[in-house]
Amino acid sequence: MVLTSNAKLQEKLDQLVALATAGDKDAFVRAFVPLDLTEDELKGYLDLLKTDDSEWENLKAEIQAIAEGRGVQRIAGDQVQHAVFHFVHPMMAQCDREVGFDCVNDEWRAQG
Repeated sequence: MVLTSNAKLQEKLDQLVALATAGDKDAFVRAFVPLDLTEDELKGYLDLLKTDDSEWENLKAEIQAIAEGRGVQRIAGDQVQHAVFHFVHPMMAQCDREVGFDCVNDEWRAQG
């Protein structure tokens, strides 16, 4: 089990888990996506999550796993500006995944 050493990143991950658990896809997407996404891109991603339940369930499981450090093998990057979680997907056997986050203007967001 590997957790981030950055308290603000962990706080962001915990916030995302809470939003996902509550099923608040709108708030989750607005808190998750890169800040440089256009409104149309953001809405397109949100529409995908609203229409594809498997995509939403996989994303929720991935975020919860990295927030808990479950299946995380390592975290690349300095964890100050960049962090890439390398982990085993919690719902797919033998599926290694990477999810990256960047800190922009003191706000942690998924890499684009």
